[in-house]
Amino acid sequence: MTDLFKFFLITSVVVVSGHLNIHSQLWVTKILSDTLDDYVPDGGAMCRRHGVEYREGLKNLKLWATQMYDASSKFPTGILAGRSFDFGNFDECLKTSTTGLEFYPQYCIINIRFSPTEKLYPHHYNNTPSKLNPLDSVWKATKYDSSPIKIECNEINTALCIPSTCTYSDIQTSLSPKIITAFQKYHIIANVTVESVFCTTQQELQPPKLLGYRIFWGVLLLVLLMTVIGSLCDIYKKEENQSHCKSFFMTFSFPANIRRLFLASNKTDNLSCIDILKTHGCVLVIIGQRMLYTTSQPLQNPSKFEEVVLHLLYAMIRNGSLVVDFFFVISGFLTFHFLYDELVNTKRINVPLLLLWRWLRLMPVYGLMIAFHTFVLLHLADGPLWKKIAIQESDYCQRNWWSNFLFINNYVNADHPCIIQSWYLACDMQFFVAGIVLVYFVWKYQRYGVYLMWATIFVSLLIPAGIVYTHQFYPMLINSISIFNYLPEQKSYTMLYIPSHTRSTPYFVGIFAAYVYRYLKLDKPKFRFPYSKTLLTILIAVYPLFLMTIQVFYVREYNLWLSVIYMFMYRITFAIIVSIFIIICAINGLFKGLWLRVFMPLSKLTYGAYLGGLSMQLLQVSSMRSPTYFNDSLLLWLAIGDTVFGFILAFLLYTLIESPFDILLKKIVIAINSSINLNHKKTTGSVVPGKIALRTLRSK
Repeated sequence: MTDLFKFFLITSVVVVSGHLNIHSQLWVTKILSDTLDDYVPDGGAMCRRHGVEYREGLKNLKLWATQMYDASSKFPTGILAGRSFDFGNFDECLKTSTTGLEFYPQYCIINIRFSPTEKLYPHHYNNTPSKLNPLDSVWKATKYDSSPIKIECNEINTALCIPSTCTYSDIQTSLSPKIITAFQKYHIIANVTVESVFCTTQQELQPPKLLGYRIFWGVLLLVLLMTVIGSLCDIYKKEENQSHCKSFFMTFSFPANIRRLFLASNKTDNLSCIDILKTHGCVLVIIGQRMLYTTSQPLQNPSKFEEVVLHLLYAMIRNGSLVVDFFFVISGFLTFHFLYDELVNTKRINVPLLLLWRWLRLMPVYGLMIAFHTFVLLHLADGPLWKKIAIQESDYCQRNWWSNFLFINNYVNADHPCIIQSWYLACDMQFFVAGIVLVYFVWKYQRYGVYLMWATIFVSLLIPAGIVYTHQFYPMLINSISIFNYLPEQKSYTMLYIPSHTRSTPYFVGIFAAYVYRYLKLDKPKFRFPYSKTLLTILIAVYPLFLMTIQVFYVREYNLWLSVIYMFMYRITFAIIVSIFIIICAINGLFKGLWLRVFMPLSKLTYGAYLGGLSMQLLQVSSMRSPTYFNDSLLLWLAIGDTVFGFILAFLLYTLIESPFDILLKKIVIAINSSINLNHKKTTGSVVPGKIALRTLRSK
């Protein structure tokens, strides 16, 4: 009996210990699935009552309850691939009919982050990097890694369809303890987050249309009407006796504005290479933004991003922070090129008129896009991420549109931007003000002009390098961004990426490049660069290699001094490469003829493509219903589509809005200047220079 008792005792211990061991090693998907399957929405009295009603309806297989359950996520997958997303079925949930009930369906995304306790996996909090082995514990794969290319594998995003009377806070307070308790049984720490921007009800699918929505479409219809009238007047025009009314409508002539698009300015014939650089830079910005959106949105294979990061070719696209400097160099070059000549010829500039003209020149298209984001965007689609991206964008525009109008949105409410890409316009406007002051002092004190420009460039290099050192930032946007980690809320974005004082180096280098170009053109008119095509070939070869230098921050641990030195050197080096390219092309008269006919109209469309094209990307990403499978061919296909569609949209914006209003503004400015000149001539006998605004901004 004693031996038999021992046998049963040992057997029982083995069975029980085996049972406990099985439970202690249960994977998170099973724990979460069982918890969500038994979850009854709870919170306030209404939520609790309707939650019970939903579970009873499900037990009896009522159609409405079964549809809501069917639309919810069941069993999360792909966790070890990183950033697991299961959106369930958004449309099935919100289209469920609950007629006769006191609530509507509501769709919510639940975010769960988990990690093992030290008791379960003692090495989890040891940050020593090591390679994974198939025989290792699964918890090693979920370990935190500080590398910017590492996709964390301890996050689950799942969807629930529940009664609308349960608020996001009700779900947070009732579901979070259940999940935490269930995970704790298996020595796993869980953190559950439910945000209002990830909960959507049926009523929110059709937000109320504000007065601005009707005004927006009314203005567009009015513009289209004037375009039709103007086009007819242009087609059937009579050369003699054109009335002022007819002349006004002719401004909106579609054929005339198309001709204007392809009309070259004889003042910038030698600077035709700038058209090539603007077009090239715009295309790279569109592709880079698509890359950012694609890698930050929910993916079926997020681990693919880790492989992509190691490809040098993708480094060119990821270094989008540097690509924008194309436009800053060009803007600085043109500012000096036109302003300095005007100062030499007339000894003065009309600064208020110049700033007013620039503001008016930008606002027709810019104001239209602000109105679009504020009143129209939120009505165009919907989806699980719609409130987080599109509606949030609309809310920010309703609150912060005024900072865009004043071109200070890169400093004021920069973490809640209206049109995220508009930070560039704010920087460029602020640079223009600084450029006027700098060019004036260079003209006024010509003897010290070179030293003044050098000093300005040097200070512009020290400021961002000091910020990188003080806050220990990477010198560019490098971290893997998820849709749940809003980019403008990052300190490195608001403190380093978008402020003018950290981005000014390329602009001032462009000013100095225009100074060098003017010196060579006037003091050495016969000078030509020898082996110019060879020099350009070298520059074109060095340029992509330089963009690839960002790779060093992906393949090694963060180094403060490397970041500071890189921050100090990489913008000025890139700006010098672009400046040398412009100077060689301008002095030697390269890229004319066919190059000019192709890239000159495209360069005029870059403004609209930058604003409109990137906004359409935002629309597409925010309306997605399921994670995307990322691969090279998909990115290429999307990039081509974005580029083509962006320039088509820019063409419409130019011919319908930008060009007509530009002509009207020029007529107004010329009329004002004529009146001022006439009065000034009567009193002083001289003419006030008033065409500087037109000359300076015509090519920008």
